[in-house]
Order: sequence, then C-alpha cells, then structure tokens
Amino acid sequence: MDETDTACVFCEIAAGRQGAGRVLFEDEHTIAFLDHTAVLPGHTLVAPRAHAADIWEISAEGAAAVMRTAHSMAARIREILRPDGLTLFQANRSAGWQDVFHLHVHLVPRTTGDHLTRPWVATVKGDDELAAMRTLLATPLEP
Repeated sequence: MDETDTACVFCEIAAGRQGAGRVLFEDEHTIAFLDHTAVLPGHTLVAPRAHAADIWEISAEGAAAVMRTAHSMAARIREILRPDGLTLFQANRSAGWQDVFHLHVHLVPRTTGDHLTRPWVATVKGDDELAAMRTLLATPLEP
C-alpha cells in the first residue's frame, strides 16, 4: 500500500471487518490492536477510528485521543509484560517510514539486548545551526 491507495486496512479493523482477534482495546475514538507484523512480542498499534492519513490530517482532539489510548496501553504492557523499556514510534508519509497510511502509534515492548537498533546516530549541532532553525520554527502556535 502506498500513499495513493484508497483501501485502508486500519479502517477495516476499526469497523470490525478485519482483525477482530487482534483487538486489545477500543473506545469511541480509538482502537488498539496487536501488530500482525510484530517486531517483538506485544508490539501494539493504536489508531484513531476515523481515517486520518497522518499527523497533518488528524485534528488536535483526535491526536490527543490516540495519545491517551497509547498511554493507557503502555501502562497495560508494563503491568503485564514487564518489559525493560518501551519504544513509542509514529511515522508520517513514505519519507518518514510510514507504510500503512492511516495514522497509528507503535508501542514496542523492549528487552535489554533485543535485536532492535536505533536507525540513526545522533550528532551534536552547533549553536549557530540551532539558532537558525529556532528562528524558522519558533513562531506562535495557534491553540
């Protein structure tokens, strides 16, 4: 599936037409379900029920509902699976590594020494570079 496809498997899951055996939680606004391509045991996805392709399409209220459910599912994962850590991941569009174009958050329970690695190496940026970017991005946000 790419960004131009119209079929949405996550809409099908939210509507109860697919993946019912993977659903962990649902409410009026969100659904949480096990990822059928789980990278580690307990890998869970949280998505809005209403279709929004990415972070730029979802409302602030919808994004807040997704994060509330992600927070609750993270607590449940911690309580039951007792991982050493948790990676929370949300990707947008192909360039951002999104491969299902319905906004979703990954919750990946982690164990010290598991096979996952960071996809980048952090490097310290100079004050001038940071100041230039701050000038571009630090504008008043609308409520």
